[in-house]
Amino acid sequence: MKIGCNLSNELMELIDEDKVTVDYVKIALSKSDDEIPVKYKDYGKLLLHGVGTDIPQHTGAAELSNVNWNQVKGSVEFCNSKFIGLHCATYRSDWDEQEITYEMVKERMGSTLQLWKENLDIELLIENVPYTPYYETNSPGIIRYSVYPELIKQLCSEYEIGLLLDIAHAKVTASGLGLSVEDYMSALPLERVKEIHVVGTRDTKDGLRDHHLEMNEDDYKNLEFILKITNPELVTLEYGGFGEHFLWRSDKKAIERQLKKIVQIVNNKR
Repeated sequence: MKIGCNLSNELMELIDEDKVTVDYVKIALSKSDDEIPVKYKDYGKLLLHGVGTDIPQHTGAAELSNVNWNQVKGSVEFCNSKFIGLHCATYRSDWDEQEITYEMVKERMGSTLQLWKENLDIELLIENVPYTPYYETNSPGIIRYSVYPELIKQLCSEYEIGLLLDIAHAKVTASGLGLSVEDYMSALPLERVKEIHVVGTRDTKDGLRDHHLEMNEDDYKNLEFILKITNPELVTLEYGGFGEHFLWRSDKKAIERQLKKIVQIVNNKR
């Protein structure tokens, strides 16, 4: 089992100082034509998670006709990424219809997955997304079917794809559905888990939110729980990143603390 982490200036400093090591560094492109600095490869294998915000990367996307697949292929090949993950989600903005059924969502998502599979020669994963009633009635306007374990199971089975299990997303969704995080995760197709994402969440007046904060003891316990019943290839810490968006949540000491704890938990599983 390998260890990954969001790439950041702080992570690079820690690696240069021999305070932490990771197998993979996760990067996301702002635009699909962004050039990826070669120096990133000095810090670990590149894990491309986000091929540009100009390309819809959720399974319920309404329009993918303008995607430059050769450009996406070029980024995938440069990174030599192990897999590409798509968020298993559809939003109100994806639909013209007022009434949206489970079958409509499943058919749309299946068509999107098939399109990605046809255009990219790389293993495809779907990632569970966060849901609470707040996410449904506010941006991004998620349609609740997106987080149904039944839907995720059917998509993984019918299109032969793996699951990227995001524990923070599962924690938020479980709270939104009135379930325990253990019960929600256990209902997912855990035999298909290839990668696990971990990071901290935040309690707000609108309920639990996925804000990519430092993990707490409950988050570590959730990781320990799921590692007892899954066999992922990779566990990735999604804390930290580049730019103003991550400025207040890329604390160097927090990255070091979390990675050391995750390595300890993973080593206990091995």
